[in-house]
Amino acid sequence: MDAEIIKALMAEQLERVRDSALCRVFGWEISVDGLSAYVHMRPRRKPDTTYLLRASFEDFPRHAPSCVFVDVASRQPDDDAWPPKTRHGASPPGICTPGTREFHNHYHANDRQYPWSPDRYPFLQTLTEIHRLMEHGIGT
Repeated sequence: MDAEIIKALMAEQLERVRDSALCRVFGWEISVDGLSAYVHMRPRRKPDTTYLLRASFEDFPRHAPSCVFVDVASRQPDDDAWPPKTRHGASPPGICTPGTREFHNHYHANDRQYPWSPDRYPFLQTLTEIHRLMEHGIGT
């Protein structure tokens, strides 16, 4: 699929996130670099802690966005960039929740219960679940 079409579809998904009450409540800050969206996420119980989620939309909507946590400063993969209990232990590292490429293409590739569809798993829903996992991993 043409990169400009993918960018337009990604922009639609991100606009839904930006317009949501969840974005305001959770304080998500979103920036875009090419076909990647970067989302600054802060646990409500530890608001001074910031994590950076990189969602790569290459080959969207054919495949779900690839979602991984990266270093806040360098935007590069780093084991220490992950919130506790959010990283799936398998290879490739990722987040095991519907709506992520890692979930649909690797961890549950043969699971017919979770067929990938951008209509079934919009990015706002995926981001909300990732935030929930982050909050749960941080604990009280």
